[in-house]
Parts: sequence; C-alpha cells; structure tokens
Amino acid sequence: MENKRLQLLKDFIGKPFSGSPSPFAKWLNGTVISVDENSVEFQFEVRKEMTNPAGTLHGGVICGMFDDCIGVNFMILGTENFFPTINLNVEFFSSVKEGDTVIVKTNIIKKGKSVINVKANMLSSKGIIASATSNLVISDLKINL
Repeated sequence: MENKRLQLLKDFIGKPFSGSPSPFAKWLNGTVISVDENSVEFQFEVRKEMTNPAGTLHGGVICGMFDDCIGVNFMILGTENFFPTINLNVEFFSSVKEGDTVIVKTNIIKKGKSVINVKANMLSSKGIIASATSNLVISDLKINL
C-alpha cells in the first residue's frame, strides 16, 4: 500500500515544507533535507524572532523544532490513529545565534502498538546543540491527512 504522507514529504526534499498543516511549522520554515519512514531531517535558519535576550536560539524554539520534526516523523508512518506527544525530554549542550543554520534529525527508536519512541538531535557547524527523546501514545482520534 502506498504511503501518501511519506511521498508528500519526499516531494519537498530541498524545499521548505510549506505542505504542513501546522501554522507553527510554517513559521519555523524548515527545509526538508532527507526522509524515510523512520527518520526525517530538517534544516532551519535561526532568525532574530527565534532568539532570546542573549541573542541565541531560544530554548523554547529548540523544543518546538524538536516537537515539530518528531510530529512530522510520526505523520509519515501512515498510521490511521493520531499519536499525541506524552513527553518531550530535551538536553541543551551548546548555543547558536541569529544567522546560524541548524539541522534536526529524528529517528524512530521503537514503534509499538500503543507507544512510539523517538530520538532527535540538533546539530550545527559547531557540533551537537541539543538532544531530545519523546514518546507518543495512541489515541482514538483518526487522522484525515
């Protein structure tokens, strides 16, 4: 059976993911770098409105980038039911500033019948910026994408 959501994302490789149903994702304006069913990779440019008073990428925006990329990785699995995030654990290691580029790469660690575990890393030319793990749990909500 063809996975239309996976193919949709593959069609955006090298381009910003304007096909996202999420207004927040459109604000982040990530460019799809690579995709397969178990992993996605997005590139983001750090803009002024993404920074904190110290001029570095805001921790909340980092968390949002992780959550959005993990959500996209879930979306392309092609499941019938929605799996909302039940936790997002983030560790911060370094910082980046306005004008820098970061890459977020996700990997499905385990896809169970009721829980999906995902790991993600944020990298820049400096190395690792942050790391995240997340669990998503099955709900009764059907996906209409």
